[in-house]
Amino acid sequence: MTIPGSLCRSPDSIRLRDGVALNVPSHFDGPEPNFPQDVSARTDQLAFGDLTGDGQDEAALPVLCANHNSTAAGQTAMGIMVFDGSSGQPKLLTTLNSQQKRQGEPPNFLEVRQITRSRIVADETFYGPADANCCPSGHASDVWRYSNGTVKPIRSAVTVAPSSG
Repeated sequence: MTIPGSLCRSPDSIRLRDGVALNVPSHFDGPEPNFPQDVSARTDQLAFGDLTGDGQDEAALPVLCANHNSTAAGQTAMGIMVFDGSSGQPKLLTTLNSQQKRQGEPPNFLEVRQITRSRIVADETFYGPADANCCPSGHASDVWRYSNGTVKPIRSAVTVAPSSG
């Protein structure tokens, strides 16, 4: 599958093979400027539902970008790419990003819980100022609304406050 490069700041589309692309050109800075990214699609967390109300399911694919050959501290971006396949080819509707403020090296993480007509609900895990790279302690429930061809965030409710140190 080919996905847009925008989430990982790649100037080109990204061709995934078995859900992964390695050493992708990027404008993220790592140990040096424009450090290449490793991109992985979390196909085990793929979610489906009829967001647009056309009777066909859209697909929500979690994607993670990280500095090439890095640890958790090298993770640069995480988003959920939402695709409409009603034309026979996947077309990107939007990329969902965390609604909570990012407070550390790794990005906040999203997992879609439900897609229904005009609405996406996701669980967000986010870092507090005292959290180690391995272990985000904050949790929120995020909601986006689909209307007139666009998806916009409408609510993020913190369910567990992050560790403050």
